[in-house]
Amino acid sequence: MVPVEFLVEVFIAPLKGLLAHELAQRGYSQSKIGQLLGISQPAVSAYLKNPRDIYEEKLLKVIDKRELERLLRSAASLVESASPEEVLRYVNNYGLTLLSTLKLCPLHRATYPVLQNCEICRDVQIYTETARRVETAFEILRRCDRCHKLIPKVLTNIVELGLEGGVGFPGRIYVEGNQLVARGRPKPNVSKFLTSLIQEVNKIHSEVKAVANIAYVGLDCVRGRLKTAEVGPSNSEEEIITNVASVFKRGIFDVVYDSGGRGIEPNAYVFGIDAIDVATKILEIARCV
Repeated sequence: MVPVEFLVEVFIAPLKGLLAHELAQRGYSQSKIGQLLGISQPAVSAYLKNPRDIYEEKLLKVIDKRELERLLRSAASLVESASPEEVLRYVNNYGLTLLSTLKLCPLHRATYPVLQNCEICRDVQIYTETARRVETAFEILRRCDRCHKLIPKVLTNIVELGLEGGVGFPGRIYVEGNQLVARGRPKPNVSKFLTSLIQEVNKIHSEVKAVANIAYVGLDCVRGRLKTAEVGPSNSEEEIITNVASVFKRGIFDVVYDSGGRGIEPNAYVFGIDAIDVATKILEIARCV
């Protein structure tokens, strides 16, 4: 079995099954689920006949529980705020990344011992679409009716690390009325501060590749929804980077609240595996304001 076939068997198919259950639970019809996942209505029906746990057990052989929760949350949020093409693109690129980073190799070799020295997936190349993910993350937030309450005085940006460096919005994200607005499209090297921050965190945990800054709000409520930490005072951008990054030596956090300092506005920093993951966490925070 070639690696792409193995990817479909152990990841793509069970992920579609899990997403079918998730979307059905959210009230989507089988025909709509099929449209969103690129499968027929009978295929959706077949997925739903099996218990949800079966798909979770299969996926947990590939990625850990925390990663699965992030993936499911991001994919479900895309379904509600982006086109079917974007949903399929996200799932497809996630799967190809599993191949290109060789994360499926141990399971593939265990299943097919003849492949003990196989490194075929080193040849897999993925066009980096960091800017597209950042743009999609903004679209998720733009459709949020509470997210304008999360924009601090220093404004907001979302930055994801790609091969081209930190990619974010030029001029940051601001509010007009109750609507989030961004000038221009995402591009590299537009937020040196957030890029430096995510680079430092990424050195500690390579899977964390995106960050956004938001207002220091909702801490007590957010504690019950996401993994949080608190730091400060921080009297300069350099101190913010040092203080926030140091927290990740204790583990991975979704949100780090920094109390600010002399001339420095308190902010919260939301982290994720990519910009879409960050946006879905911001939606959770928005429910607290």
